[in-house]
Amino acid sequence: MSGFLFPISRLLLVATLMFATIATPAWARLGDPVSKLKDRFGRAPERESPKGMAIWFIESIDGALVYSATLNAKGIIIAEGIKPLKRAILTTEIAKDFLQDQMAPYLQSKTARVVPPGEKYEFARQSFDCGANEFVFVDEPNGILLIWSRAGIPSVIALSPEVLLRPKS
Repeated sequence: MSGFLFPISRLLLVATLMFATIATPAWARLGDPVSKLKDRFGRAPERESPKGMAIWFIESIDGALVYSATLNAKGIIIAEGIKPLKRAILTTEIAKDFLQDQMAPYLQSKTARVVPPGEKYEFARQSFDCGANEFVFVDEPNGILLIWSRAGIPSVIALSPEVLLRPKS
């Protein structure tokens, strides 16, 4: 009987690993093509998305969150963000997941830093102040700025320098 259990447990393990791999969303980051977000959400962005943007609505507590991606002319993501609509709640877990995923490639960078509240920082040749209710992660040489604003309507955003340096239309 023990010879029979091993193949079944091995089959169960393989099936579980395959399911976990298939069920894991394909996360997109700054610099990725918009197709990665389409893979993640399993559908195209909302039809009413403004030009140069892709928007999805995600169900959350008490309503929907807006997940938006700003694209350059080549369809590459240059900014991403999440914010709640109406009474929806942007949970701490969702914000942290977004931030951790965006920060992952830069955690070993010697130029990355978390900015303490009240301190000034530079990004894309502009000066900013970290607010009292903000989490700011910046790596200017690698071109990433992450802001989690917990004041007012909470939101998280990831920016590349291209967003702040491109001409205003």
